[in-house]
Amino acid sequence: MYIPFGGGILYRKITAFLLIITTLLTLCSCFGGEEIHKLDVELTGDLNVHFIDVGQGDCTLLESDGKFVLIDAGEKEYENTVCAYLKENGVKTIDYVIATHPHSDHCGGLTMVIDTFDCKNFITVETDQRTNVWMSVLRAVDKNDVNYIDAKVSDTYTFGESQFEIMGPYGNDYGDNYNNYSVVIKASCGDTSFLFTGDAEALAESEMIENGAELEADVLKVGHHGSSTSNSNAFLSAVRPKCAVISCGKDNEYGHPHKEILNALKRRGTTVFRTDELSTIIASSDKKQVRFYYKTTDKISEQVMSDNSNKISYVGNKNSKKFHFADCDGAKSMNKSNKVEFDSREDAVSKGYTPCKTCKP
Repeated sequence: MYIPFGGGILYRKITAFLLIITTLLTLCSCFGGEEIHKLDVELTGDLNVHFIDVGQGDCTLLESDGKFVLIDAGEKEYENTVCAYLKENGVKTIDYVIATHPHSDHCGGLTMVIDTFDCKNFITVETDQRTNVWMSVLRAVDKNDVNYIDAKVSDTYTFGESQFEIMGPYGNDYGDNYNNYSVVIKASCGDTSFLFTGDAEALAESEMIENGAELEADVLKVGHHGSSTSNSNAFLSAVRPKCAVISCGKDNEYGHPHKEILNALKRRGTTVFRTDELSTIIASSDKKQVRFYYKTTDKISEQVMSDNSNKISYVGNKNSKKFHFADCDGAKSMNKSNKVEFDSREDAVSKGYTPCKTCKP
């Protein structure tokens, strides 16, 4: 049926209906088709760390006394989800935006964040990456007059009652392996600490260890979504995390987190939290202890970090001068008279023992 432009009750009804549909579609697009995973919990900590669920990507919000730090923002498809989450948590100004490296699953949502919020500082490492996604982020930094900071090891920044220190990278030429350019930071509040490594792989990890970086932390944001290309045994032994958070997408194509990393964390007694299982996770520090909050079924669950969660047993063989994790087959089959126990990996190495090539303690 032909309806003249501007005429008739039927036309006005159809126009109103189409307007409602358009509005609903617009609202849906604002959230990228994704649920906003805000946890309804009153946070009283001096440092609150939000591990925001952005599928197969990374996005972490740190808040201390009304000051905010954002580390990455997931893929571009999550930009509205991230912005909505920040707004719902009272964010208006972001004191430091940290782009760990220029891969889209970390920086994709940053353009909208920088265009939406009053961002004071932008920290990253210069690379030759020139993808459309990364160039969009840099243009947003320039357009909004955000202070650009080239990440330098040992530089320290304060936000609220907390601070963070740049721990890596030490190198500046990793070719096209942009993962190793990842900005690594250690945030601390009182006696508690958190380590964030982006996608830094074994090479970058070893450089931090060799340069004497103080990597030990209560909570580790597991590198590269739990990939075995990161999270080397030597690195995990240096960090000694009591708890670990893995950000990854459910049933992702990469198989993250890899079983060997989960096993390595389990051997160390590390409590693991995963966004693919729990969605958004919040860790809240009162300067002495860290509490974790996450949603299970229809309630908010709370878990307190255990002081004794990272006790590790190392067993050495007096004859072979090799040491193992206590659950290694080499340790289990060892003659009791040849066994010697160590309090730490460092203790074993200092006494001339070398690590087992199978369990890689």
